Amino acid sequence: MRIALITVAIVVATAIVRVAAPSSGGTNSKPTPLHGMPLRGPTGLRLVVADNPPLVLDVDAARATSLRRVPTLRRGVAWVVGVGGQSAVVVAQSVWHHADLYGVRGRAARVVALGDGADVAPAADGRSVWIKSYARSGCTLRQRSLERNEIRARLSAFPCASTIASAGSLGLVVNRTRVIDPRTGHTLFRTRWGVIAATGRTLVLAGPGRRFTVARAAGRVLRRIPWPSALGGRDTPAADPRGRYLALAFAEPAEQSLDVWMLDTKTMRLMQLPAMPTLVPLKRTSMAWTRDGRLLLLSHKSGRFAVALWRPGEESLTVKTLSIHDRRNGSSDSFAVLR
Repeated sequence: MRIALITVAIVVATAIVRVAAPSSGGTNSKPTPLHGMPLRGPTGLRLVVADNPPLVLDVDAARATSLRRVPTLRRGVAWVVGVGGQSAVVVAQSVWHHADLYGVRGRAARVVALGDGADVAPAADGRSVWIKSYARSGCTLRQRSLERNEIRARLSAFPCASTIASAGSLGLVVNRTRVIDPRTGHTLFRTRWGVIAATGRTLVLAGPGRRFTVARAAGRVLRRIPWPSALGGRDTPAADPRGRYLALAFAEPAEQSLDVWMLDTKTMRLMQLPAMPTLVPLKRTSMAWTRDGRLLLLSHKSGRFAVALWRPGEESLTVKTLSIHDRRNGSSDSFAVLR
């Protein structure tokens, strides 16, 4: 198997770069409180929400219960990693470079212990994760199934200082600047700009300057996108597990405002979500895609959980404030959708 080592400098010189992607929506409006059409009827949504201990949040029943078999931490932090829009991994870190990992799947929120690790990223199959772990001789990378008690692949030598993140169907992003095949460790793509998001075989790079570059795995540059938001900072993006959409988030901490734009990697169209920008507590707000193509924002309003749903093509968000007090301890705003 031949694997090309590609640098963005070479790609830019040889690729046909189109004009900036068409976009819709405006950024001149002032941020307003989260609003939209009332969310009525069943959503089928059950969420794993980071807390100590983590919560299972039933949106339709407006009920929150502690996740069984995940112990309360005496110290440290816990966060949640979504897997394929249908499962989750709870990362319970009690000491530096060490965390207990718990896989959570199904509407019944079945929990399986995954052992320990220092970093976790979803695998391309949507049913397993890659786990970086410390060992006496260095670090290893292993692929662990969430459905069966098995290890599917292992890379026996992996740099301990490296961070890992999902690269969609390509593999893993390492230290934001390389995409690797985690089964072999071979580099598939290299860039001097950071990879900020990936879905399918499409990557979004943070550069050059105040622009974004959309590139394919083979290194072909598809679009240059100017910074679309009136807000000056970036927040955590969300990748559609089906491989088409990327929700890019922008934030302004000083006024606690959030602005979300959706990139359609099939048409290269960039669109601002309705009701954006919005005023939300940033440390209690995050987003994730469902398996059936809905973007979900979980936030905090008047001391309670608030959810907003949107499907590409809809003209409005649908919003619901749950009758559940949001008492999250603030260590993480992460959550994941259960199938």
